[in-house]
Amino acid sequence: MVITVTVLIVGALTFATISALRNAQFATNQAQATKLAQDGIEKVRIGRDRNQCIKNLDSLGTQVNSWDGNNSSIDCNNLSGSIWDYRIGGGHCGDSDIQGSSPTYCYFNIKNDGILEYLTSYSPKKDMKYPPNVEEVGSSFKRMVILSDYSENDSFKTQKTVTVIVAWNDFSGFHESKLTTILGKL
Repeated sequence: MVITVTVLIVGALTFATISALRNAQFATNQAQATKLAQDGIEKVRIGRDRNQCIKNLDSLGTQVNSWDGNNSSIDCNNLSGSIWDYRIGGGHCGDSDIQGSSPTYCYFNIKNDGILEYLTSYSPKKDMKYPPNVEEVGSSFKRMVILSDYSENDSFKTQKTVTVIVAWNDFSGFHESKLTTILGKL
């Protein structure tokens, strides 16, 4: 009888300790992911303020090279288009997929200096929430930036919605921290 009670007590203490350690690890990961998302938002804001390049968006048939279109850097593909003249939609970014069942998002990676690099238009799938080749940050996090129009009317010419998502997997599955802001034209 004493052995049974001792085993139950030790088992309960072990379970409680493991649970507390897992919760502490999750809280640490959540705090780190939120910090990385905030850092991503700031990098996008710095990119807008410095009129940094928006790379590879011309693969969608646009002439966009930077925030205001007047960046002559070699990284800007010698184009002159402004993101403020570009409606994020028109069959690729921000619209629904062919079946119309889920939205298509315009994914970017963000460089340290604020340069946005277009990755793909992607419609989240059940088995794969995010597109491949998103930025790896830290040891176990992936960070991606989504640009979209603020609204359906002409406000896309003065405001863009920026969403930064930091995702990670741990012992209990898939998690993400998502922050959104609205940036205005300078």
